[in-house]
Amino acid sequence: RSGYSTNNSDLYNKSDKRNFLLKTNVLYKLASRGLTNIKVIHAPSKLIPEILQSHHDQSLSGHFGVERTWFLLKNKYYWSHIRTTITSYKESCEQCSKYNVDRHKPPGFLQPIEPPADVFQILGMDCYVFATASPTNTAQDTARILLEEVILVHGSPDIVITNQGTHFNNELLQSITNLIGCKHIFSTPYHPQTNGQTERWNSTFVTQLAKFCNDDHNNSDTYLPSIVYACNNGVRHSSGFTPYQLAVGRRPRHPFDPA
Repeated sequence: RSGYSTNNSDLYNKSDKRNFLLKTNVLYKLASRGLTNIKVIHAPSKLIPEILQSHHDQSLSGHFGVERTWFLLKNKYYWSHIRTTITSYKESCEQCSKYNVDRHKPPGFLQPIEPPADVFQILGMDCYVFATASPTNTAQDTARILLEEVILVHGSPDIVITNQGTHFNNELLQSITNLIGCKHIFSTPYHPQTNGQTERWNSTFVTQLAKFCNDDHNNSDTYLPSIVYACNNGVRHSSGFTPYQLAVGRRPRHPFDPA
């Protein structure tokens, strides 16, 4: 990977020496996070490419953009001009350049659904994200996945929102929603904005998964759990938290976190 700088020559000078801590031969920076300071590793220049690679290129990181990569790094590492370095690294990523498209559209008149009061009270199917590989999209498989992957793990939601595909709009799924006592709402035909967050995720999911699949695109199920994990651990601008944090109440420890 070329085209980005990892210059980190300004380790620390006398003026900001108090913001650094040397412990067991590891240099830390005391970074301000709200009302507190946290200790983050001051990354040596030679390790920055490896850090960026593990927090952007790996399937658990998902090849996402600058903000999500920054969110993964900011509470663990510090180096000079870190955002600029992340931006340059992302712009030099061949997979991102190949698959990412401009998704900005003129603002419209969407009417968002009122946020629920409790976690998993409203389930948007098709924004903690659940995804599982299935050989078909039949009503039987859809009902089985809803039961095994969601209801039996997290309990019954009050509302399920889906599009009007036949794998959602059928007697079998209606029987399940009636059995667990939840309301099933369908998005308006040809207006996926009703379930806009899910439709947006579908588009993002296909793009991110394509970056890891082989040329024949027959190994997507291998990377599916990692992409879902990466999506659920990306900060949302609307809340300032990740879906994982809001659902579980803490940050996850990533496999590539420093010991």
